[in-house]
Amino acid sequence: MLLRAPMHLLLPLLALALGGGPPAHGLPGPPPDPAAAAREDAARLLGLALAGEPRVEAVQRAAEARAAPGRAEADGWGRRARLAGLVPRLTAEYRHDERSYRVVGLSAGAEVDYLRSMPGDSLSVRLGWELENLVFARGELEAAAAAERAEAKRRAASDRATRLYYQRLRLRLALLAAPPREGRARAEQELELDAVTAELDGLTGLYGEGAP
Repeated sequence: MLLRAPMHLLLPLLALALGGGPPAHGLPGPPPDPAAAAREDAARLLGLALAGEPRVEAVQRAAEARAAPGRAEADGWGRRARLAGLVPRLTAEYRHDERSYRVVGLSAGAEVDYLRSMPGDSLSVRLGWELENLVFARGELEAAAAAERAEAKRRAASDRATRLYYQRLRLRLALLAAPPREGRARAEQELELDAVTAELDGLTGLYGEGAP
């Protein structure tokens, strides 16, 4: 004998058989990902800390430009030292002579006594070239040493500016993420930020009164 169930009872059983599962209404969703939330918060804080800041490459270039002449200019010092041999050396000499002689004697029965003066002036101009400098000039060694010193100054200024740049960012980030609750602690932290900013501005000239 066949038993017939009502249709409203058969529909849930058919859904389970087809893999649909029970209705999901009212079930809690997956828990939030702590790592994703931390990444979003870090991106937000970094965006705030970097707001208004120049790129670190611009800071490095500005520090190098203030520390020493550029690399292109320094590279030309050796060439100019060699080409200096084409510049003539000019030597000018001026001479003034005062010559005189005295004549004493008899001439045609008369006594002769007179002084004759013969002043003279001469001017000479000489041009000279040191053509051996076209092959190797002594100034090239000095130019090479000066270029090395300039490169060392640029490198030191760039490294110092990089350290100050990220130190400033860390101070800004600390004030944004967890500002001190005590007034004195916050004032000291802001003073430290101002000191780093002033030093960085003196090194690069990129941070003025409007710096964040």
